Amino acid sequence: MGIIQKQGLISTLITYTGIMVGFISLLLVQPFFLSAEEIGLTRVLYSFSFLVSTILPFGFLNITIRYFPKFRSAEQRHHGFFGLMLLWLGIGCLVSFPLLWIFKDRIIQLYLEDSPLFSHYFFLVFPFSVVIALLSLVNNYLFSVFKPILPAFAQEVMIRVLFILLILLHFYLNWSIEWLALGFVLTYLLQLTLIMVYSTRVGSISLLPDRKFLTPSLLKEMLRYGWMVFPAGVASMAIKLLDTVVLGQFVPLALVGIYGIAAFIPIFIEAPINALDKVANARIAHSWEKNDISNIQDIYYKSSRYLFILGGLLFLLVSLNAEFLFQFLPNEFLAGVPVVTILSLSALFNLMTGSNSAIIFTSDKFTVGALGLILVAVINLVLLYTLIPTLGIEGAAWATCISSFAYNLFKYVYIWIKFKMQPFDKRTLFIGLSIVFTYFLVNFIPAFESEILNILVTGFSIVVIYGILIWFTRVADDLKEMIPFFKK
Repeated sequence: MGIIQKQGLISTLITYTGIMVGFISLLLVQPFFLSAEEIGLTRVLYSFSFLVSTILPFGFLNITIRYFPKFRSAEQRHHGFFGLMLLWLGIGCLVSFPLLWIFKDRIIQLYLEDSPLFSHYFFLVFPFSVVIALLSLVNNYLFSVFKPILPAFAQEVMIRVLFILLILLHFYLNWSIEWLALGFVLTYLLQLTLIMVYSTRVGSISLLPDRKFLTPSLLKEMLRYGWMVFPAGVASMAIKLLDTVVLGQFVPLALVGIYGIAAFIPIFIEAPINALDKVANARIAHSWEKNDISNIQDIYYKSSRYLFILGGLLFLLVSLNAEFLFQFLPNEFLAGVPVVTILSLSALFNLMTGSNSAIIFTSDKFTVGALGLILVAVINLVLLYTLIPTLGIEGAAWATCISSFAYNLFKYVYIWIKFKMQPFDKRTLFIGLSIVFTYFLVNFIPAFESEILNILVTGFSIVVIYGILIWFTRVADDLKEMIPFFKK
């Protein structure tokens, strides 16, 4: 098994373990141990802080993916790349935080009417955004030195377990909401501490940038690239986070909490591509550096087909069982069922288009990719402010879905035109037809009084019908070679 397949498999297992913990947290813990308003507070606080955290490094996340291959040398401690990364973040904080402080009253005013709790705890955005920015930078660094397993575990599993413990302590010890908000930030600080210790042991780090290696021409090139992709990085996170940030301005925090629960469930569908990207992004960047076009094409084609197959199964399991799952929650959460369906469509198309972002943003065509991403973020913002006042949380879901679809369509067309790569063939059509046929066929299964029985019967039917269709359409014959039993 190749290193990408092996690390990708482990990352996928970790990701799904984290998702299962997340399901326990979101469906069995949060709705019953926190109020919807408290859930909404944590969602808005996280989303807003994460959005700020994308500004602080001034594009260095993308710089790491693209330029770390030039610095790679464990014997030379990667020429002090780690120290350069921290220095860059420090400069970003010095520039950004004064501006955030100047506009804080205006920002607080936007949330004062519908989300007064967030306005009260807005001060936590400053330390929280620094912690999240450091986590993103150090995780990216570890991915680049091909050490993705522990950061993936800390990010996907540990942080969710810590949050569950925090919720239980908050409930049983009758902690105030102040301690809940502060503890929420501290859980991420604990994750950061673990990752920093781990990076000192395996990352070959040096806090002093190698000034002989970091020539003026290389620094100028990195600065140019960083500033070009910086708006794109902010736009990318904005597309993922702005729905929650804008929702808090128009609806009560309780509805934001319901939306947060519903929006988490489609993450189950996108987990495979998130896990793959942690491994494949660095590999694609390395292939561009070595001009290994065939490897890039192989990753792109296979990621599209395999992820579409797996994504189809996950889409069916999530969308057809969403209503049954929400029956276990308090009645107010049923408003989130349409959100699950809408965002699941978005997630499926994201998987269908494969590892397209890495191909564009690690190539010399990153400028066009950045401009496209910024344009889509603007469209997303306009749609959010247009649809949320009339459609509420469903409007936020549709705005996110349309924007994500437009962005992935843009990347697909651009890669096809500029790099002469397009991953779709007749097998893509067969996979799509298998998904549609399974969806409509399972809808004819009558519902039972027991929700657990509904979930079991629906899930079993989906796996059997979809599995048979995938098997007999032979869209994944090459996967059989990876399974010893079928190969024999």
